[in-house]
Amino acid sequence: MTADTSPTRLGVDEAVEFWDTRHRVRGDLQSGGDLTYDHATNEIFYALRLGRLIDQMGDLSNRVTPLRVLDAGCGKGWFARAVARFGHQVDGIDSSAHAIEECRRLAVGNENYEQCLLQDWSPSYLYDVVYSIDVLFHIMDDEVWSQAVRALARAVRFGGSLLLVDHDRDEDIVWGEYQVTRATSRYVALLGGCGLEYRGFTPYRFRDNAAGFHRFVRVG
Repeated sequence: MTADTSPTRLGVDEAVEFWDTRHRVRGDLQSGGDLTYDHATNEIFYALRLGRLIDQMGDLSNRVTPLRVLDAGCGKGWFARAVARFGHQVDGIDSSAHAIEECRRLAVGNENYEQCLLQDWSPSYLYDVVYSIDVLFHIMDDEVWSQAVRALARAVRFGGSLLLVDHDRDEDIVWGEYQVTRATSRYVALLGGCGLEYRGFTPYRFRDNAAGFHRFVRVG
């Protein structure tokens, strides 16, 4: 992939409209998957990302004492439904009204879905696991990105995990009008100030996709 050095970026409202439209016009997998992949390849891509998520969350499954989990930027809810089927209690949030409608229609029974921007989510309880898959590098405004990361950090209980997907890079890179990578050091510095400790990067290892999970644990 070749980096785009153009300064053009979608504004906050433009990005919300862009993603709501994409969720309306694209299929269940392409709307939150990779537009360059066909349906079958996206099936594999979703399954692989779910496997990487399980690697980070652990394989605990207990309907009596479920983990409380936040899917931040849940799209149409593919990952949220999978995690709920594992026995966990899942909240899913997304800026797209259409995506949230689809989440509620397809719910498997152990989830709650709300239309909300990441930076505005302020629950009355904390989570064992907060994850955000292929969302943060689509937040083009740096201040909104910082606000969103801080909001997700505040939602993690002591000892809980924050799993954020981006690339593992030494510098920021703008890939186009709706994708920008933030340097790993920016995540570490920002979240270190929020009481979370960096536990490393796990790449997807899928074809030429270099994204993966940054894992943080609340220690203070």
